[in-house]
Amino acid sequence: MIYLDTNVLVAYINPKDKLHNKAIYLVSKHRGDKIVISPIVLLELYSVFSRTMNLDDSELKALVNYTVIKCGVEVIDIDLDELYNQSLSYANKLKLKTLDLLHVVSAYLSGSEIILSFDKDLNNKSSVIEKVLGLRVLGL
Repeated sequence: MIYLDTNVLVAYINPKDKLHNKAIYLVSKHRGDKIVISPIVLLELYSVFSRTMNLDDSELKALVNYTVIKCGVEVIDIDLDELYNQSLSYANKLKLKTLDLLHVVSAYLSGSEIILSFDKDLNNKSSVIEKVLGLRVLGL
């Protein structure tokens, strides 16, 4: 199973994004695998699109739903209490920013083996993430 970070979804859906072609390649390369996102990714999509585009609520919801469908991802259910507790236990080992920590632990809790991300911090910490959680970070 593969966990997709928000930045890959945004790049995938936006042909003007400098990482668009790379996002298309990464997602299509893993089409046969189960690709998942967490509710945190959905929230980030709402936030990113609402800040960068002038949409009403129904248009925003439609764009987020279109992005999820177009990318062929499944939204997984994450227990927020478990996410919080696990994030607390891994914070000192991973030393990531809060949102990055939540994504990594969400990927871990989902049973994913890979995180696809264009986040430089995640990619720079890929060896630590793999050592501590057994997750590979791919993207940059």
